[in-house]
Amino acid sequence: QLFFHSEQNDGEAWLIAERGRIIRRWISEYPELAAGEPFGVERRLLDGYGIAGKPEDLDPKGDLAGDWAATWGDCWATTVAEESSIDPTAAAAETGSISGMLVAAAPLFE
Repeated sequence: QLFFHSEQNDGEAWLIAERGRIIRRWISEYPELAAGEPFGVERRLLDGYGIAGKPEDLDPKGDLAGDWAATWGDCWATTVAEESSIDPTAAAAETGSISGMLVAAAPLFE
């Protein structure tokens, strides 16, 4: 898992893999690089806005995309991390890793 959260409005990003396969990659600044299906908090927020598909499929100039982009306060990478594994805003430095490092092969960007 990889999570990026910016306090300077530089975007949000996460990559979640399972058994060596990426199940979701999201980069708010580059939605065209997204992979996989939204799940968890991301999916619930999309459902709340009536978005059945993926945020990367929205027309970036459309009202729905603008409404969705305004929800990032509820769907920060730290929120996705907390729901998927560990809350990085509350974990102590001495917590350490809960397992060894694993590697996932990402598909090439087109």
